[in-house]
Amino acid sequence: MEGWLSEMGMHENPLVPNAKLRQMYGAMAEARVLDEHVAGLQKRVKGSKGRRRLDSIRGQEACRVSTAIDLGPGDLVSDSQAGVVMDLLAGAKVNSLLKRVGELHSGKKAKGVKLDGASVRLLPWIDDAGERLRMAMGAALSFKILGRANVVVAYVRHGEVGRGVWRKVLELAGKLELPVIFVVLPAGKGDRRDGMVNLSAKTARWGVPGIPVDAGDAVALYRVAQESLGRTRGGDGPVLIECVAHRMGGSGGAASGDPLVQMREFLLGRKVCTKTWLERAGDGLRRRITAGRQ
Repeated sequence: MEGWLSEMGMHENPLVPNAKLRQMYGAMAEARVLDEHVAGLQKRVKGSKGRRRLDSIRGQEACRVSTAIDLGPGDLVSDSQAGVVMDLLAGAKVNSLLKRVGELHSGKKAKGVKLDGASVRLLPWIDDAGERLRMAMGAALSFKILGRANVVVAYVRHGEVGRGVWRKVLELAGKLELPVIFVVLPAGKGDRRDGMVNLSAKTARWGVPGIPVDAGDAVALYRVAQESLGRTRGGDGPVLIECVAHRMGGSGGAASGDPLVQMREFLLGRKVCTKTWLERAGDGLRRRITAGRQ
């Protein structure tokens, strides 16, 4: 199968090899499967007192996978929500992960998940986004002081914090040349805007380069993430990646902006894989989830 796929991708882009493209789509598909499992669980017990609602990451798959897939042992992630998808991307064991889903949803104090070997670690999640950013900054400062080549990737939803917080955080991160990459996710329902549309256009004056990227374009996000990781690991300081959600018109409707749909069309157009391979992506996790219910 791999040999046949290699023949299909004879003219692959060396900057993003076909094997990496398939790995990215597989991770995005698994993220969608897990998100749908959580959504289904919450729907079945909707309105139950004392249960914590876990925010959906639907539509963020490209933003998260493309920026996290090549993080390595010792790197840290500050997530924008108390979810489980980043645990999956970090190498969590599925049984442990599914148990944590139940704990978070039931209102119990969730334990950490078991990771397969040395892996990316997640910083503790707290509700206040400003405090999460400061925690991420502290972790990045410790890396710099210790001379470690690790980075912190901090995910923040657009509108979670206002202009004043961003200015203080970015000015300090830029001044200290901290090894941190800020990934601004598309706004969720109820998130405030605070006039921070086109945030990436404002960050240069605060000492941090900002790069706007289509939130549904996994390949563009991956390339920007690779350049940012190289810069930050090399000691050149922080970067802000702003994931911009584009509402596309036409007959495709809402599906037009779906990152999995965009990635499928890209892979098929480049003959990186077959429709059958795409349809089966995520099946392994789906089977494990089904087995875990029994």
